[in-house]
Amino acid sequence: MSWTKDRRKDRTEIPMDAVKKQLEHVASEGSFKAALLATEDGFAVVDVESNLDSQSLAALAGFVWDLNLEVYDLTGFNQIDQFTMSGKSGDSVICQSFVVMDQPVVLIVIADVKSKYRELTDHAVDGIKRILV
Repeated sequence: MSWTKDRRKDRTEIPMDAVKKQLEHVASEGSFKAALLATEDGFAVVDVESNLDSQSLAALAGFVWDLNLEVYDLTGFNQIDQFTMSGKSGDSVICQSFVVMDQPVVLIVIADVKSKYRELTDHAVDGIKRILV
């Protein structure tokens, strides 16, 4: 896996810098147009530079977290962790929610539908948890 080799060459002991490097790597690997980590309240924690408004994207986090709760209430599914919203342009907003250090967070990426986004977002979540826990 290429990300293991790259991560080991470009390391930092500062957790938020390490998370940013993680997001930059998966964004590059997946040709994501944007990638950011936000709190359930919609505040951007770490984002990758892009042409998109990261504050607006972070605001999705609150919506996604509430939607997770609604889906759970309506269906009983307790393992819904990702929502994907796609447009006719082929771009998708992928929001993957998880908990790290007892804080609900959402990883939000903008990607082409054809990208290997799920594998990469799962890898990002694993990396973020490894860094921050």
